[in-house]
Amino acid sequence: MKTTIVTMGVCAPERRAYAERAAVALGRPLHAVVRSAAHPLPHPRSRIDGEHLVVDLGTDVDLIHAIAARGGVEVEAVCVVDARHMMGDLLDDAPLVASTPPGDPRGDVGARARQAAVALEIATRIVWVNWELVPTAALALQMALASHLNPGATLRLTRDARADLSAAAPREHETEVLERAGWIRALNDEHDPYMRDNRVSTLRYDQVRPFHPARLQTALDRLDHGAAGRLVRSAGFCRLASRPGILARWEHVGSAMWIEPLRADDGSLGVGQEIAFTGLDLSAPRLRHVLDLAALTDDELAAGPDAWAAFDDPLPAWPTVDLTIPDATD
Repeated sequence: MKTTIVTMGVCAPERRAYAERAAVALGRPLHAVVRSAAHPLPHPRSRIDGEHLVVDLGTDVDLIHAIAARGGVEVEAVCVVDARHMMGDLLDDAPLVASTPPGDPRGDVGARARQAAVALEIATRIVWVNWELVPTAALALQMALASHLNPGATLRLTRDARADLSAAAPREHETEVLERAGWIRALNDEHDPYMRDNRVSTLRYDQVRPFHPARLQTALDRLDHGAAGRLVRSAGFCRLASRPGILARWEHVGSAMWIEPLRADDGSLGVGQEIAFTGLDLSAPRLRHVLDLAALTDDELAAGPDAWAAFDDPLPAWPTVDLTIPDATD
């Protein structure tokens, strides 16, 4: 068993109780990691820096940063899910923290849903508490959805923390923390969820043409209203015609959406739109149709970047991006 066990999840009482039970069962000290609005990143003294610990990561901790600080694969990352609230957590458009300084993503609309998704995606084990109170069909749907969001994780309906942590290790060889997510697996053509349900699917969308920003806004509204099924999570990479030469990160959970710049490039990355969508009762043809309507037409593509700059662009403005294209010899 790994030297450090961390617990994650947005249902704080259930997560803390599970961490306490795990610490007692394993005879290990319990350490809590918290952060305040004054410390958007984990405080240096809150790093996971000890051995044989059970570490409870607070609801609004930067989970990826906290786990990666230990090396990622050296940590047994346990996502604690309250079966009564899982679907609601993934659709919750509330911020993680009600009052935050400018630029703190914990105050974003939908930040709570994003935190719930990230906890599922980076876990090595996902355990359900209060599962006895949920109908079997709904529970099976939850587990299949979690498996789509993190195909390599070990899934457990908990009865005993020691048994959960002594169960078989993840099915596949362990991966770096950022490579566990189902959307990354889907974009790498490696998506193979352990648990499945006929209602749950993950679809990959590819499109070489950039999006027209105004039509993309319309497409997002249509998808949010169920035009292609019930979307729960999507993530990947995209380009907006009105903001040429910039590769952007696409991220969505529930009804919350973020399109944020990653880097400038000369197009040599060969990436247009590469996005993975996970949800319930999804229709691949309808999803592609809605998104293809947002891509540039032949005439718009031929008009070039000068014409694209005049497009109506209702999407949120981006912070200043370094438009220097990296030297290929660097």
